[in-house]
Amino acid sequence: MRRSTLTGSHMRITMILNQDGGTIRGLDAREFADMACAKLSKRGGECIPRLVSGKDLVRTLNQAADDSQTDIIVAGGGDGTISAAAGACFRSGKTLGVIPLGTMNMFARSLGLPLDPEEALDALAQADERPLDIATANGRPYVHQFSVGLHASMVHQRASLDTSTRFRKITSTIKTLGRVILKPPQLGVEIDTGSGRSRRLVSAVSISNNLFGDTPLAYAAQLDEGVLGVYCSRALEPGTVFRMALRAAVGRLSEDPDVSVETADRVTLKFPTARKSSKAAIDGEIIPLEREVECVCHPGALRTLVPKTTAALADADAPDRRLASA
Repeated sequence: MRRSTLTGSHMRITMILNQDGGTIRGLDAREFADMACAKLSKRGGECIPRLVSGKDLVRTLNQAADDSQTDIIVAGGGDGTISAAAGACFRSGKTLGVIPLGTMNMFARSLGLPLDPEEALDALAQADERPLDIATANGRPYVHQFSVGLHASMVHQRASLDTSTRFRKITSTIKTLGRVILKPPQLGVEIDTGSGRSRRLVSAVSISNNLFGDTPLAYAAQLDEGVLGVYCSRALEPGTVFRMALRAAVGRLSEDPDVSVETADRVTLKFPTARKSSKAAIDGEIIPLEREVECVCHPGALRTLVPKTTAALADADAPDRRLASA
C-alpha cells in the first residue's frame, strides 16, 4: 500500500469547518480554527482556514477541490460534511483529512482517529497518506452506506427531531426506531451482485463501503478491502425488527438469521414497485429513490490522512490479507 507523509514548505492545506454541525457549535469557531491551523502547519507549508455555514459547504469544498494550490482538504464537521469532502477529494484527486466535529463520527472511527478534536489534530499533523476505498451510488460518492428501507425510514423521520448533540441524536434515533418497529417498511427489490441475481421482498437493503465491523455502531473496520458490503433483511414483522435492533446494538448484526451478508465490487439494485415518494439514505442524507441504482466500489481511490497507529496496524495485517486472497 502506497504511503506518503505529504509534507513540505510548498504544501497547502485548506481547512474547511462547518459551523452548523456537531460539537463546533459549543466552541469559539475562530479560536478553534486558529488552533487547528497551528497544529496542522506542523506538517509543513501553510494552512488556510475557511469557516462556512452548512448552506455554503459544498460550494466551498468545490472551490478547494478546483484550487491548484491546495494539496490537502481537511474537513471539520459531522458525517455529512466528511462525506461531501470525501466526494470533492475523490473527484479532484486531493488528499482528505478529517476533524471529528459531529455527533457520531463514523468515518473518523473507521480511520482510527481520536474523537477528541484536539487529539485528532495532533494525529493528523503526523499522519500518513493512505489510498482508501470510496463507493458511488449512480455516480454519487459515499464513504459509509447507501440504504433503503428501515435505515432510510429512520433517518427520514429523525430529520424532524432535535439531533444537535450526540445524546439528543441517540434519543431521537430511539424514538424513530420505535415508530419503525411498529410498522416496518416492505419493498420489492432485485439485487444483482455480478455472481447472481435475486428478487426479494425486504424491509432493509444497505450497501456499505467495505464490511461493517462487529461494533455497536455500524462502521467499517477496514477501508481498504476493495469490497462493498451487501446487507439485506427479509420482510420483517415488528418482533423481528426489535430483535434485529438488539443484535445491531451489540455489534452482532451479521449473526441475525433474518439478515444476509455478501460482498461484491459492484451491485445493481432495481425497485420496480417503488413509489415516486420513496426515499433512500446516502451517508445519512435523504435523497429520492431511483428505480435502478448501481453501487460501485473504487478501491484505493480516496487519498486520506490516516493516523500512524492505524497505518502501522494496516501494514502488519497486509501480509495476512494478501495470503488470504491468494
